[in-house]
Amino acid sequence: MPRLLVLIFLACLAGSAHAERITVAVAANFLTTAREISAVFEAQTGHDVSLVQGSTGKLYAQIINGAPYDLFLSADTLRPALLADQGRVASGGLKPYALGRLALTHKATLAPGTLHEVLARPGIRLAIADPAVAPYGAAAEMMLRRIRGGNWAHELVIGESVGQAFAFLATGNVDAAIVGLAQARGLDGSFQTLPVPSHLHDAIRQDAALLVRSAEVETAWAYYEFLGSSSALRIRGAAGYGVP
Repeated sequence: MPRLLVLIFLACLAGSAHAERITVAVAANFLTTAREISAVFEAQTGHDVSLVQGSTGKLYAQIINGAPYDLFLSADTLRPALLADQGRVASGGLKPYALGRLALTHKATLAPGTLHEVLARPGIRLAIADPAVAPYGAAAEMMLRRIRGGNWAHELVIGESVGQAFAFLATGNVDAAIVGLAQARGLDGSFQTLPVPSHLHDAIRQDAALLVRSAEVETAWAYYEFLGSSSALRIRGAAGYGVP
């Protein structure tokens, strides 16, 4: 029997006696998708998944300061690799789980146009995640530098995470935001979304890390393996993520 099925079976057996809860630190861009994946996992195993969202940099800082997370779903490869170098990742507990995509989303009241045309409009207030702590923010900065050149930061509003950049747009504080395509797909018809061509920024490969503190927690391993299941792959694909 494949390891994934064995782990899920064991988790189900454990769940018949008592439900266990694991805590997953998840990058803000992946929160909605992680909720869908976790709901299926919970239904299949009887265990509970608590999601804590934030920027990748902030979650990384929390982990190295002792935050009691079982897994870390990062928006990059750097922070999980750093955790592995520090001995904070369980043996065999590091793998890519998604390829992210950017999108420019703006209010439908703005005149339609191409990506370059919208970004060139004078006075447009644009939100991105903080490039220093959020991989989607770093990708957005790279894209803006390639399109706008030296004027890339004009009328720019910086959010702590891609989730906050998205919130600035949803609440009307900015005219447009560069967010994850998966987030933009959840908006209604009052917004327009323009996918960002992948050649305008480095690839956004997202890695999952099962932390060493949970190396003996079967439910944590079951969730880690479940990320590669056909159910999880379908959910990620429908949300707009690529498969590494």
